[in-house]
Amino acid sequence: MKKFIQNFYLAIAFLLLYAPIFVLMLFSFNDSKSRVAWHGFTLDWYVQMFQDERILHSLYVTLFVAVISAIFATVLGTAAAIGIQKMGRRSRGVYLTVNNIPMSSSDTIMGVSFMLLFGFLAFEKGYLTLILAHVTFCIPYVVLNVMPKLRQLDKNAYEAALDLGATPRQAFWKVIIPEIMPGIVTGAIMAFTISIDDFVVSYFTAGNTSQPLSVVIYSMVRRRISPKINAVSTILFVCILILLLVINIRQTHAMDPKRRAAAVYKKRSRPIGKCVLAGVLCLFLVGGPLWGLLRGGASEEQVVNVYNWGEYMDESLLEQFEAETGYQVVYTTFDSNESMYARLKTESYDVVIPSDYMVARLIDEDMLQPLNYDNIPNFSLIDEQYTHLAFDPEQQYSVPYTWGVVGMIYNTKYVDAADIGSWDLLWNEKYAGQVAMFDNPRDAFGIALKYLGYSQNTENADELRQAAELIRQGKNTTFQGLFMDQILEKLPNEELYAAPYYNGDAVTMMEENPDLAFYVPKEGTNLFVDAMCIPKNVEGAEAFIDFMCSTDAAAANAEYIGYSSPQREVYEMQPEEIRNDPIHYPSADTLQNAETFLNLSEQTNMLYTELWAELLK
Repeated sequence: MKKFIQNFYLAIAFLLLYAPIFVLMLFSFNDSKSRVAWHGFTLDWYVQMFQDERILHSLYVTLFVAVISAIFATVLGTAAAIGIQKMGRRSRGVYLTVNNIPMSSSDTIMGVSFMLLFGFLAFEKGYLTLILAHVTFCIPYVVLNVMPKLRQLDKNAYEAALDLGATPRQAFWKVIIPEIMPGIVTGAIMAFTISIDDFVVSYFTAGNTSQPLSVVIYSMVRRRISPKINAVSTILFVCILILLLVINIRQTHAMDPKRRAAAVYKKRSRPIGKCVLAGVLCLFLVGGPLWGLLRGGASEEQVVNVYNWGEYMDESLLEQFEAETGYQVVYTTFDSNESMYARLKTESYDVVIPSDYMVARLIDEDMLQPLNYDNIPNFSLIDEQYTHLAFDPEQQYSVPYTWGVVGMIYNTKYVDAADIGSWDLLWNEKYAGQVAMFDNPRDAFGIALKYLGYSQNTENADELRQAAELIRQGKNTTFQGLFMDQILEKLPNEELYAAPYYNGDAVTMMEENPDLAFYVPKEGTNLFVDAMCIPKNVEGAEAFIDFMCSTDAAAANAEYIGYSSPQREVYEMQPEEIRNDPIHYPSADTLQNAETFLNLSEQTNMLYTELWAELLK
């Protein structure tokens, strides 16, 4: 019975550890973007993954940085461990305590510290800063794995080798290193794994062209993570699993006395095949980035750095732009306006695509350059109803990219027709536990303010507190929770009956579940406009904006992302059912009470933060 309980406990533990990975692997073969419902088997996501240059490049960066960091960390960590072991007991304790500090420190503290240090030293973010950071936080793990082997080492072995005629160098390589090799190998594997797994430090130290896979995945969560990420994660997991199995098998064979005896006769043979394989691997890992750096440095003025929301552009258009203009596009993504704003404080980008209220903030803080519309002739194709809006009244700093509205998405099977048409649906106790609210303060407060009859841009503290109380009431009575991208899964899978979301994503969800419908509440809503801006004035940036305003590019992009284009000719070329669809193109009457978000004062933003923190308690 005791053995059964032990085995059962181990089975539960392994199930909890590996079930999420197996689910990820399973849905990498799912014939749908859903992360919950199975729609059939397909290999399409693997095909698309190998065709996605950004994912492949980020995977390459991840592996390159992990290998180089593991090599340097292993060499430096092993040398440090040997040096620490030779110290006196008191000094050794001090150095081991210092060694353990990075492992016990918060990743956020480490990341911010590296960012500030590299900024102080005027290091441009890129491969160098990323590798330096990874080597630094990997070294303590190598020391931690090598030290136990050094303690087990016979103290007289080194002296005996010297007495037998070996030089200090020979004694080190022939006696010390073989004895501690298991610890070195374990430390190298741990350093490699930790480097691949890191996100926080990489987020603060990676440059535009050196973003690892973890940062790219994080930036894609505004809408939903593409199943292509499931595919690349599956490949990574399988490769690492195979590597660990091979190492364990080799170590098991090495422990076999018969195999160890047979290996003595093979020591003089040169493993030429292994050397060639290692050389090719090093050439692949090191040569690629060096060539990229040399190529990038030779034509830096021909590069356009574009910073956009995740999954918010048809990336095939980037190749088309490069072919037509000769510019090279470095395309990176963010997950929120706030993270984009923080990046602009420390990074340099040529084109950014923030939302309306963030455009206003960037203008107020003098972080954008005025546009020269002589270089953007296709701006004339932008419909005037989306220009000269409150966030950029003189239209000096931005060109509309997409537009849309926030509305209610509901399931017609469960929500009565008499209950729709208002934001009141969110507080209708008939649907308690089956509705949800946005998990971001600006959108959530905007809905509550509109329902109460106030402006979404109010700076009246009493009105904001009333809105907070209304959200708290819903949280305690009807809301299943506060969600963002989870809504994209819960509504199509009927885990929610209704929730607010953006009209472009409503189209995608309604394709997955035909029972879903959308309406703009009568009290009014947020009319949002995402716009292209230039933080620094370069000719290539204006050329890129002009290209994205062209009819062919704007039409292809609108079809890909599902959001309405402000480009006039794109609207005219749409089928009549799309032009008359109130989801894609809400009528003027529907938008009568709609507002665009404006940048609020610092005092009001602080009140938002305070009220939201209280709501999340």
